[in-house]
Amino acid sequence: MKELQEKLDAVLEQMRSFIQGIQERDSAYPMFFHNQIEEDISQFVDSQWSLPTEYVYFLRRYVVERVTWNTGDYINLQIYGARDLMRGQEGYHYNPVTEEVILDWPHNYLVIATDEGDPYCLDLSRGDTAIFSALHGTGCWDFTMAYDNLIMFLESVLIPPGLEEMLPEDNSTTYYELTITGDGENKLKTLLLLKKIFSCDYSRAREMLEQPPLLIYRGVEAGALRLEDELQHIRANYQKKKISLAEFIE
Repeated sequence: MKELQEKLDAVLEQMRSFIQGIQERDSAYPMFFHNQIEEDISQFVDSQWSLPTEYVYFLRRYVVERVTWNTGDYINLQIYGARDLMRGQEGYHYNPVTEEVILDWPHNYLVIATDEGDPYCLDLSRGDTAIFSALHGTGCWDFTMAYDNLIMFLESVLIPPGLEEMLPEDNSTTYYELTITGDGENKLKTLLLLKKIFSCDYSRAREMLEQPPLLIYRGVEAGALRLEDELQHIRANYQKKKISLAEFIE
């Protein structure tokens, strides 16, 4: 567990530095990543939830205000700290209007983050920190494993430094680009995917699709694989290209 804690501390420090860097460049939308410990998480430790030890350690140290991530794979990812975790279950596990449990939600799934309505969850029945995700608004929840563990998930929000020499020599992260090359088998499904990726309206998505090739993703392999699954599912026309770190950060 000590090794996991050290890895968590390291990635949390990178996340904190990332937010501080954003605030130094642009403080119009203040975000705070506090350098403190959240002491009062007894409501989670003593609740009906059996939280993995690694995640409890994270909750004590991820103390943020108004922090969202639109890096790499994400449009507007909010990772819940201890103060927001209960609220994060609303609309998924719990209906706050009727004050009832939502029956079609997987009983053991705890929402730890959301990206424009798409939940990222722990399956508490497993006892580990594998992260599962699903698209919202499809009529049913079709969860797939997005990341093997919590640390991989947290690392996915980070953009590498601007200088290659700042990375450790043994860095083995692989980067990819995905581009749309045409309408695909079902143009409407391709347009709907573009709307989701770029958070735009239908007309703007159509304009972009009319000017291929269209870059839709540049980032780490895990995100590329997840988006590629969506592209294959809708039978889109696309290309996948492995790129260097220098190409990624240019």
